[in-house]
Amino acid sequence: MNEEEVKVVLLDLGGVLMRLHDPLDTFGIELHDDEFLEKWLLSTAVRKLERGEISAEHFATDIVEEFALSYAPQEFLLRFNRWPDAFFDGIPDLLKAIAQNHHVALLSNTNAIHWERDDIAGQLEPLIDSLFLSYRTGLVKPESAAFEHVLDTLDVTAGQVLFLDDNILNVDAAKRCGMQAQLTRGFDSLVENLNRAGVKT
Repeated sequence: MNEEEVKVVLLDLGGVLMRLHDPLDTFGIELHDDEFLEKWLLSTAVRKLERGEISAEHFATDIVEEFALSYAPQEFLLRFNRWPDAFFDGIPDLLKAIAQNHHVALLSNTNAIHWERDDIAGQLEPLIDSLFLSYRTGLVKPESAAFEHVLDTLDVTAGQVLFLDDNILNVDAAKRCGMQAQLTRGFDSLVENLNRAGVKT
């Protein structure tokens, strides 16, 4: 791992801070987990929604077609809204501990449907120093521009950023930008990777 001292802890949302319902069960999709994650991340419809370029209804129609789902777009939106479950136990206290010595930032491919839930934005916004939400910035991971925007905004070098994400495509992209980056899935993995990088928890 990069030897620079970590100044910014840059976190993903789903899978890192927040438990997600199993998407294969939630959406009734017959794919392996990693296959779904890659297809979802690179989906044109998903990326347009997460850039804030299309409506929820347009998105749902496209996803039903793209994934060959057997139910209507309206049903998909109901399932989509329920996909995020809850924060892992201990997340608020962990974020407060990190913030004692580091700038805490969130870099998430997300959308208004999920972010504006009271149990998500309402809980997280007081605990995060900087928010980089794709539907507001128009920049999505794993594109390098999403990571460069963080560096420019926070005025830090890539090596001073520890990036933790549950998708290997995003982790690899962050590493190509020079960030310290680790695949992180769940609370225990989060704490382990923070401690390994010298971030006190």
